[in-house]
Amino acid sequence: MWSIVVLAELAFSFILAVYAWYWKRDKADLLRKNMLLQNQSQKMEKERDDTVAALQEQKNELENQREEMEKQREELEKQRHRLGEQLDENEREREENKQKLQSVEREITEREKIFDKPEELLREKENLLQAQWKLDETKKMLEKQKLDREKLLEAIENLLRSNRQRDV
Repeated sequence: MWSIVVLAELAFSFILAVYAWYWKRDKADLLRKNMLLQNQSQKMEKERDDTVAALQEQKNELENQREEMEKQREELEKQRHRLGEQLDENEREREENKQKLQSVEREITEREKIFDKPEELLREKENLLQAQWKLDETKKMLEKQKLDREKLLEAIENLLRSNRQRDV
């Protein structure tokens, strides 16, 4: 009977030893898996922080670009206004020149009727015609510049509008 008790104790001890060995091995596996999960979590957190920082940097960059575009839009508005004023001034000068030219042509016609050679009037007419041509060329140039500014302004406003819609 003694040998059965000893055998039972030996079997029980063996079972406990095997169970303790499995338990320690499982505990070591769990600790190792826990460590891996913590490392992965730290890596993911670092990646998230890096991504947030990159996105913030992009946001700041876009905001700076938007501000720059607003400044450019304002400058183009000013240029368009100045070109409009220059066009108005050019139109006034053209009208004055046209009136002077008509006046000189009338006087030339009157002098030719009395057989007087109006050479100085012809020179003045020539000068007025050249001035008219220069004013016409200036008008074309100013209108082209104004149109170019308006196209740029429209493009910038479309970009700003699309950025605002995207931000909302």
